[in-house]
Amino acid sequence: MRGGRGWRQWAHLALAVAGLVAVLYAVVLGANPTIWCREQVMQPGQVCSNAQGTKVQTYEERVSAAQWARPVIGVVGVAVTGFALVLWRGGRRNVAA
Repeated sequence: MRGGRGWRQWAHLALAVAGLVAVLYAVVLGANPTIWCREQVMQPGQVCSNAQGTKVQTYEERVSAAQWARPVIGVVGVAVTGFALVLWRGGRRNVAA
């Protein structure tokens, strides 16, 4: 039965690492996002329309949306990391018992 618990411990740690990656992304990479429009990097003042041409977004709107997403990504990353560490710790208690 111990073999089954070992991979779970590693899975919990992997989930914690994924949460930390989300936090690091929000803090480091999300601070200066690269804004894309259909495989083309956008520059200030440019606009992007959807494939049907029914909706247009400016570069500034896309940057604003990316900046608003940063705290959400960070909080979700912290929550995932905390949840994974609780699972990991609970799994270690079961192994010791």
